[in-house]
Amino acid sequence: MKKILVFSFLLGIGSLSYSNVSSSGNNEATMDITATIIKPLTVQSNGPLNFGSLLPGVIGTARSSFTLSGEENARVKITFDGLEAQEDNFEIPITSTSNSDSSFMVYFNCTDDSGKKINQGNKFVNLKPNGKLNLHIAASATPETDQAPGNYTGSIKMRAIYE
Repeated sequence: MKKILVFSFLLGIGSLSYSNVSSSGNNEATMDITATIIKPLTVQSNGPLNFGSLLPGVIGTARSSFTLSGEENARVKITFDGLEAQEDNFEIPITSTSNSDSSFMVYFNCTDDSGKKINQGNKFVNLKPNGKLNLHIAASATPETDQAPGNYTGSIKMRAIYE
């Protein structure tokens, strides 16, 4: 009987110390949740690249811009859909509205307000402290000497995303 009492006592102490060990450990934690809502990024075209009337074989130039608006001082990645820069210039065809087989190339570059060029090696800009930035497009085109007369159209689609 004495042995049973000692054994029960030891078993009880062992159980008590086991439950104390498991409850004295850190078995829960709290994780805080935070979020910051930022301004949506918008891109606006400030007008077409209008070359006006061109003569075949004669270079023409045009200028326009895009305006970015968003979070102050934010880093933004700039891309032109379907276009890769050849050094500092992009190229895109414009096509006759009456004959889809007739087209010629427009070459353009894109710079920020400080004159820094957007190209393959530099696709990033920083918005100004007011959350805005202008990207300037300077373009040139030289229709072929035998270019068919008519109206020619095309478009440039610029994308901007927060980085």
